[in-house]
Amino acid sequence: MSLLTTGVNSGLGKHLYKKLGGDFITRDTDVEKYSRLKHNGVDQIIHCAVNSSRNVHSNNVYDYVSDNVLLTKRLTSIPHSKFIFISSVDVYPKNRNIHDEDEIINTDDIKGIYGMTKLISESIVEKHCTNYAILRCSSLLGQYSRKNNTLKILDADPCELSVTADSLFNYVLHTDVESLISYILKTDIQGIFNVAAARNIAISDVAKLSNKSVKYGTFHYDVGLINNSKITNICKSFEKTSEQTILQFQGERLNGR
Repeated sequence: MSLLTTGVNSGLGKHLYKKLGGDFITRDTDVEKYSRLKHNGVDQIIHCAVNSSRNVHSNNVYDYVSDNVLLTKRLTSIPHSKFIFISSVDVYPKNRNIHDEDEIINTDDIKGIYGMTKLISESIVEKHCTNYAILRCSSLLGQYSRKNNTLKILDADPCELSVTADSLFNYVLHTDVESLISYILKTDIQGIFNVAAARNIAISDVAKLSNKSVKYGTFHYDVGLINNSKITNICKSFEKTSEQTILQFQGERLNGR
């Protein structure tokens, strides 16, 4: 079975490429390779690539949309049997409702361009792929993670964050997402899945777990209430809380994983 992965320079994409192998596409992939892929096709595509810039403005919005939306459309045009798209729980409105996969999302309620481009990409996958799995992931922790608030705390003492102490996050492990994707590829499960831990954690509690000194900012983030029962019926790893996930991640780091 041929496998094509995007976003292999960092984050989850790099982890999956190192563990699962196959071929890859990056921002630097030339036209000739795209032509070959479109002519020959692949069995499975795992689309992890993302532009996570938080400073999006009129001078760079095209590049942002190109990376986060147009690339998705380009990938769906490659003949394939299975398409796995790494989306985000940020597609959900930031309110106190419990969000599940069957929710009809009003685009006016999405906060920020990141969640919007993820939802648009989801719609492209649903429209152009007959066999897909969309994984709405919470924050990811792993050996190749992009720098997030928990990693900032773990890597520096003292550290300075832009978020408030009561900001709420949800964390899952690269290793657990890898196991889930391997299972999806093996069993050909289809649909949309919230890939999130059983319970959120305040960033101040992350600091307490790590016994670190933190200076907090003024931006309040709340990941929201994510129903993960659908994914735990498939993969028990996601029955862990965010706190348990962080503690496991700290152990993996100590063991060099």
